[in-house]
Amino acid sequence: MRNTKSNRFRSMTALAVAGTLLATTSLARADVTVGVLVPLTGELGEFGEIVASAVELGVKEINAAGGTKCGPLRTVIADTGGDPNVGVREATRMIESEGAVAILGPTSGVMVALVDLAKRREVVVMSPYAGTITLNKLGGDFVYRTVSSDLGDGAASGLWLTEKGYGSVAFLVQNEESTISPAQVAREKVEAAGIELTDYIVYNPGQPSYQAELVSVLARNPDAIYLAGGQESGVTVIKEATAGGFTGEWLFTADLAVPEIFDAVGARILNDRAFVEVADPDKSLPAYASFAALVEKEQGGEPGPFAANSFDMVNLVAIALEASEGCSGAAINGVIRDIAEGGTPASTFAEAKAILADGGDVDYEGAAGPMSFDESGTVAGSYSIKAARDGKWVEERFIPASEFE
Repeated sequence: MRNTKSNRFRSMTALAVAGTLLATTSLARADVTVGVLVPLTGELGEFGEIVASAVELGVKEINAAGGTKCGPLRTVIADTGGDPNVGVREATRMIESEGAVAILGPTSGVMVALVDLAKRREVVVMSPYAGTITLNKLGGDFVYRTVSSDLGDGAASGLWLTEKGYGSVAFLVQNEESTISPAQVAREKVEAAGIELTDYIVYNPGQPSYQAELVSVLARNPDAIYLAGGQESGVTVIKEATAGGFTGEWLFTADLAVPEIFDAVGARILNDRAFVEVADPDKSLPAYASFAALVEKEQGGEPGPFAANSFDMVNLVAIALEASEGCSGAAINGVIRDIAEGGTPASTFAEAKAILADGGDVDYEGAAGPMSFDESGTVAGSYSIKAARDGKWVEERFIPASEFE
């Protein structure tokens, strides 16, 4: 983990420098500033890097296609560390000092903290992974997300746990909204299926040990443990449960869907015993295949978790600018729903730009799937269950959004 984080800091520093150089060399033109507000440090740092890199890739493609009618996009990147107070401060700076018309990439807690600022300053705020159910009530006007809510994650987890045919399951849930809300839904699914819930334990993160929380769990020896936790607490829980004699299976929530978990815990502990649930695009869609090929060409490797959702965010902003009568956050907000349904399908900014130039309407169908927003500014989502095989996560079960209709 230590070497990975060091590499991440170097890569994101280079990314930030590149963004600064772009801003410096292009301020003479009518650029449009987009803030990228992500955690580059802390438990979610790996995800923040993925999001920022996908947004930068989208900006590169948009500007290569001639940019928007308001001008080419430029990015300003800031690290929140997952702290809502830092997020509000950095977002305010981006708006006041950089003229940002959109803020992309906040995590759940930061996203909720930005709702008032977004509406008051009329700046679009959008996230590719903020599943918090709080946004089910607060989102929809200047506040959007290209991922479904945590209710969908919980439903997908509950479906998997019931399909596996476990007789008993224990729940270990980190005391945060982003982990509690999907766990509650998964619990309802498990209990409705008649599976014995041996324990439902909510624990506080940041502890040096979770042996006290594990005493009851290990004594009752469930067939599986559902662990809704962050990376730091999750690693400790897994190691201590294994040392305590747990030999059953695991289902993790998305925070643990990173390759580094195998180094941190040990592949032998996870292989053929651990699964992880994560929001995931339908990889059979042509739009995703094109995106994956672009990532392979430009960055090497496969898209990481939430990369497609992040790429879609910046494309939606650019297409909205192209379709609107203005070049502001209010202009984006006024048309963003219109460009995501009811028109001619487009999966890239270049395609959408051509349709708009011909006087047509656009239906942006992104790399992560259709981007039609519901009343809360949320899209329907699909999910994958990935299995630990030979020291990496491989797809075990794809769950389309239609399974929850």
